[in-house]
Amino acid sequence: DSSQWQPLIQDRCFLSWLVKIPSEQEQLRARQITAQQINKLEELWKENPSATLEDLEKPGVDEEPQHVLLRYEDAYQYQNIFGPLVKLEADYDKKLKESQTQDNITVRWDLGLNKKRIAYFTLPKTDSDMRLMQGDEICLRYKGDLAPLWKGIGHVIKVPDNYGDEIAIELRSSVGAPVEVIHNFQVDFVWKSTSFDRMQSALKTFAVDETSVSGYIYHKLLGHEVEDVIIKCQLPKRFTAQGLPDLNHSQVYAVKTVLQRPLSLIQGPPGTGKTVTSATIVYHLARQGNG
Repeated sequence: DSSQWQPLIQDRCFLSWLVKIPSEQEQLRARQITAQQINKLEELWKENPSATLEDLEKPGVDEEPQHVLLRYEDAYQYQNIFGPLVKLEADYDKKLKESQTQDNITVRWDLGLNKKRIAYFTLPKTDSDMRLMQGDEICLRYKGDLAPLWKGIGHVIKVPDNYGDEIAIELRSSVGAPVEVIHNFQVDFVWKSTSFDRMQSALKTFAVDETSVSGYIYHKLLGHEVEDVIIKCQLPKRFTAQGLPDLNHSQVYAVKTVLQRPLSLIQGPPGTGKTVTSATIVYHLARQGNG
């Protein structure tokens, strides 16, 4: 009966019938803890649920990464700041992906035109930040009693869209796949470090190889003041690339501008045509044949 429900918290405090209010003497004897320590302890609980305040004293636990700067002295300083940040993001991404294991999944089996086995399934809705993309690897396991234990790796060929919530993976090998059963499967997400490895490799190359980028890009990335550079090039008469959708006026202007600049940043809300615009730019750069 919801009419009998009572609040547990009022004025940012637990109600006295739930948690006894400590006396002044008890408060004086209590350990003083700051809001910052509380936040750090809560972060530590994500990895170690039994962690205590004493664990915050351990070396490395309280280390904060260096803050990013508006300007950097050289590429070494740039790498020393961004390298650890990329590592932290990689660790978080790995932990997030590997924690998304889903049990009791129902699978629908099919056979692709290339004769490879395809598994279709739907995942429960979660509040996770993780996004599934085509090409991601997934490990599918059978843990039931109707067939021998089985594990197969596949890559995503379909993600949820406007036409349905199903995910489809194409198995590398269908040997032993229990295609006669559909229940009691487990889905594990396989984390791949490729994108983060490339970031670290690029940071290292940027730091040790002065010829890895042009002088303009080098100083621009470090936040130094540099004069704008306009590249003299033969602009195409028609900007829409063959096989790609027609561009609107804003997209044409973006392509025209990028082709005349040594460095550009393309950003915008979803659905504004960033991918088509970027593909068109690559198309025209390739046709120019300047490397």
